Amino acid sequence: MKKFVLTLAISLMVSVTFGQCENRSKRFTKGIDIGVNHAQALLENNSVATIQNGRGFRVGIISSLMLTQRFYIEPKAELSFNTSTLTNVNGDRFKVNPIDLELIGHIRFKLRKGGLSPYVIAGPNVRIPLGTGNFTLPTRQDIAIDIGVGLDVPLFKWRIAPEFRYSYGIKNITESNAISDIRFHNISLILNLAGRH
Repeated sequence: MKKFVLTLAISLMVSVTFGQCENRSKRFTKGIDIGVNHAQALLENNSVATIQNGRGFRVGIISSLMLTQRFYIEPKAELSFNTSTLTNVNGDRFKVNPIDLELIGHIRFKLRKGGLSPYVIAGPNVRIPLGTGNFTLPTRQDIAIDIGVGLDVPLFKWRIAPEFRYSYGIKNITESNAISDIRFHNISLILNLAGRH
């Protein structure tokens, strides 16, 4: 019921915003992003196992709804490919969240109006694990809080935006009885390419 009410409220806000827009093509834009990330799985009890974290990459689709000249709502869907591994006391190695689908709801605030401008982002991130199979640690859906900074660079009809983002996982993701608590964090450097508002 909560999900239905939340979806209905968001739909109403978006439709009201679109109804008040004079130029819809300028208020809503879409694009893609690509980048690298460094996964940081943290184990609560280090005596049971050890974790090695490494670099991965991500790719996704992005959209941006302009509410004012400095304030935007930006839904995103990204695939995150991670390289964290867990080694247990027997020496067996397991992948930790090798592939995640991330559904992101960022709020972006530009520090200046106009074209070239630094900005800050923040918002929730729901991570759905997709990587399964042999030697993959069973994990569950995670909720994270993202914060970050970026720079809007106008280029003709496009907006290029390098962005640095930190994603802080707030839930225990492990479903294994042998491992008590794993938190999954992520640092990303991303390049956004989208239409200009």
